[in-house]
Amino acid sequence: MWNVLWKATFYLGLIGLGALVTAGQSPVSLRVDGQIVQLLWLNLLVGALGGALVAGFMHAVSAAVLKRVAAGEGVALLNGGLVGLVGALFGLLGYGILELLFAPSLWLQLAEAGLLFFLTFLGFRIGYSKENLFLALVSGEKLAVKRACPKLIDTSAIIDGRIGDLVKTGFIEGVILLPQFVLDELHSIADSADSLRRRKGRRGLDILGELRRHPDVRVEILDRDYPEIHGVDRKLIQLAKELEAKIITTDFNLNKVAKVEGIQVLNINELANAIKPRFIPGEELEVEVIDRGEEIGQGVGYLDDGTMVVVENGRRFIGKKIRAVVSSSLQTEAGKMLFVRPKVEVDGRMEE
Repeated sequence: MWNVLWKATFYLGLIGLGALVTAGQSPVSLRVDGQIVQLLWLNLLVGALGGALVAGFMHAVSAAVLKRVAAGEGVALLNGGLVGLVGALFGLLGYGILELLFAPSLWLQLAEAGLLFFLTFLGFRIGYSKENLFLALVSGEKLAVKRACPKLIDTSAIIDGRIGDLVKTGFIEGVILLPQFVLDELHSIADSADSLRRRKGRRGLDILGELRRHPDVRVEILDRDYPEIHGVDRKLIQLAKELEAKIITTDFNLNKVAKVEGIQVLNINELANAIKPRFIPGEELEVEVIDRGEEIGQGVGYLDDGTMVVVENGRRFIGKKIRAVVSSSLQTEAGKMLFVRPKVEVDGRMEE
C-alpha cells in the first residue's frame, strides 16, 4: 500500500514540477484569423508529459539498480559509478580541449556531448565489470574480476540442516538470499499442528539463526513477493530468473522443474552422493546388518554416510557387525547402493 502511494506521489510531483517549469516560459502562440492566441494549456501539457517521461525513466533506473543490489551487486554498481565519474572528468578535459581548438558550432557541441557521454559510460562499464578496479587503483590491491553468483535458499535446504556446515566450509561463495516468502513458509511450518513438521520448522529457524550470526556467512532477507503466483516453488523459480541466481535445495521436484526452466540448482543431496567414498569390487568394509532384504537370505545395513548396503546371505547376521567384501555398486536417484558378501563366505570359497 505504501509502495503504491509513494509511486503515485513521485509521479504526480514530477508531473506538477514539469508543468510549473513550462508555465513560467513564454506561452505557445498561434495566429488565428489574424489574431495571436497564446495557448498556456499547451505549455502545461508539454511540461506534464515531460515530467511523466522523466519520472518513468528515473523509476526504471532505480528499479534496475535495486534489482542489482538485491542480487549482491551493490559493490559493483558503486565501483562503476566511481570509475564512471573518473571517465566524466576525462570527458570534461576533452570538452575543454575541443573548445580551444575549434570554433563554436552545432557539430562541435554534438561532438563534445558525445565525447562526454562515451567516456562516462565507458568508465561505468569498466568499473562495473571489474568490481575492485577503483580499490586497486587507489590501494594497489589485486583485481578480482569474477563475481559470485547470488544464491537463493529453499525451505527444504534450511530444514535439512546440512546447509549450515556446508556454508561454513566455504564451498558456497557469495551472498545467500533468503526470500521473505520462504521465511514465511518456514514460520508456518514451525507453527504447524503436526508435531513432526513443527520440530522440523523450529530446527530450520535455529539453523538459520546460526547462519546469520556467523561472521563469515552473509545471509540477506530479500523482501520481494509475487502475489499473482501461487506456490513457494514457482515464486522461487521466478525470482531466480529475474536475479539470474542459483537455487540451493534438497527438494527433488523443485530440482527437476528448475532445471527444465534453465535455472542452475545446487542440490545438497546430489553433492552428498557425489562425495560419498567409492568402493571397488573386492574392497572390504564393516557394516551392521539391521534388517531383512527383499530377496531370500538378504540382509540390509547402512554406512555412516547413509549408503544402503545389501548383504547377500546376510539375514542370519541381523543385529551384528560383520566384515564384508564389495561385489558391486548401483547408483540411483535416491543414492548409492552397495552389494556385498560376508567375508567369512568369501574366505571359505577361496580356501575351497
